[in-house]
Amino acid sequence: MAAINPNRQLAQAISRLQKQLNQVADKTALMAVLEQLALLPQPIRYSFKQRAYLCSAGLLLSLLLAVLTYQLQSSVVLYYAAAILALCSVVPLLAALYHLQQLKRFTEHLYWKNALLDNNLSELANTDWPNVTRSWQQQFAEFRRGNHQREFRQLIRGHFSGAEHQFSYHYWHFHYVNKRTQVTTNSKGQVQTRTVYDHFDRYGLIIPFAYCRDLFVTSFAADGITGERYTSDSGRFNKIFQVRAAEPMQAARFLKPAVIVALEQQARQLKQLNLAFSHDGQLCISFADNDMLQSKAPCGLDQLAQFRQSIEQPTALPKLSQLLATVHQLLRHSDSNF
Repeated sequence: MAAINPNRQLAQAISRLQKQLNQVADKTALMAVLEQLALLPQPIRYSFKQRAYLCSAGLLLSLLLAVLTYQLQSSVVLYYAAAILALCSVVPLLAALYHLQQLKRFTEHLYWKNALLDNNLSELANTDWPNVTRSWQQQFAEFRRGNHQREFRQLIRGHFSGAEHQFSYHYWHFHYVNKRTQVTTNSKGQVQTRTVYDHFDRYGLIIPFAYCRDLFVTSFAADGITGERYTSDSGRFNKIFQVRAAEPMQAARFLKPAVIVALEQQARQLKQLNLAFSHDGQLCISFADNDMLQSKAPCGLDQLAQFRQSIEQPTALPKLSQLLATVHQLLRHSDSNF
């Protein structure tokens, strides 16, 4: 029986384990994936050196054939032969690149899945998104951005336990598109119009917050925010945020000096930071940073022992931890307001 090609064996294994990884819900299941990786030939990497040499030679020959055909003014058939040879050389290289990217994506997904588990986070199935997000779109102007297209691209559930408060929350990624018409005039004075689509992304958390309602603290406000303007005693805070509230007294009660300092510090960590407290007792924190849940593996699967050691250690998500600590501080300073 002919031996299985190692590259094909690895590609089949990664494809199979990717499906298994998508179903992982706890650390035990994640470690089971690592156990199966340990059964593969080590180190876990593709070997495309021979393919690279042969394909490079094929590309060089096709180039030489094309040049000679041009110089000798030979039959056009030789041009087609050179093109076919080049195509036959490029396709295997593209296939190799695909497999290398597949392995990289699998490694990143594996480590990211570990980071979620270590931080009490779990992905929600796409089929569950409408039930969760429908009320958000009614409560928050943040999700009414975009005049052409709006969609959630990621939804993750989490839980935080602090010294005085604990709460469940959702992390979300929201994408929206603005459609506009651009009018330009060329050098001949002719007016031309074209449709332009501007794509934007927002990220954030939704958290139960019963101690404050109908209050908006924004540095990148969306259309549709209402209420009376409120100005704090902090000049620095006022340069960063605009505050609107249904009742200015509620804003004054919420924006204690410690809360103002906490929000100023958080604004230095997150771009375009907004806080919206809905009438229904929900807090929507939104920002432009896309790296809150990013976690980079210290090595690849070709160093499986070291990779496994990193998986066995708790994986930190510093930006998320800091934001959750800020939310806990807001709760702690607000739970006696009413």
